[in-house]
Amino acid sequence: MDFFNHTIVWVKGEILEALLIIAYGLLTILSGFLFWKIGTIPAAKAMLLPLVVVGIIYSAIGVSMYTSNYKRLNNYEIGYKEDNSHFIKAEKQRIESFQYMYVISKVIATVSFVGTLLLFWFTKNPNLHTLGIGLTLFGLSGLVIDYFSQERADIYYKVILETMQNLKL
Repeated sequence: MDFFNHTIVWVKGEILEALLIIAYGLLTILSGFLFWKIGTIPAAKAMLLPLVVVGIIYSAIGVSMYTSNYKRLNNYEIGYKEDNSHFIKAEKQRIESFQYMYVISKVIATVSFVGTLLLFWFTKNPNLHTLGIGLTLFGLSGLVIDYFSQERADIYYKVILETMQNLKL
């Protein structure tokens, strides 16, 4: 497979991930409303706000990923045909520019988990417990999403480096 095909596979993977994140966000929002509507205990009713907030955040992330990658997909063929060496170098720079985000997501997940533990250990308030559940869901979801995203980015980055070495760029 040539470099351009690897790029298309990468972008289509990002688009699929974005669609899954959007679906996850919407499902989380729906879950919050179902807890609120059908739930009979205070903790179930209190799940509305944490789940809706987490769902909105992930839906927004997914929509942003989808639109940026879909626009990128349309421009890639033109950019590659015009100057493939510049295109490859730009892709390398783009991949390198967001690698720090994977470390940040792990830090955010850790803080979320610690926050949840503190809320459960030091309070008896069901509203704060549901906030903790929302934090855990937020952190865990971020880890799952970034795990697969980082793996795809690493594979694509290796292809970029191999291509640059083969073309002596």
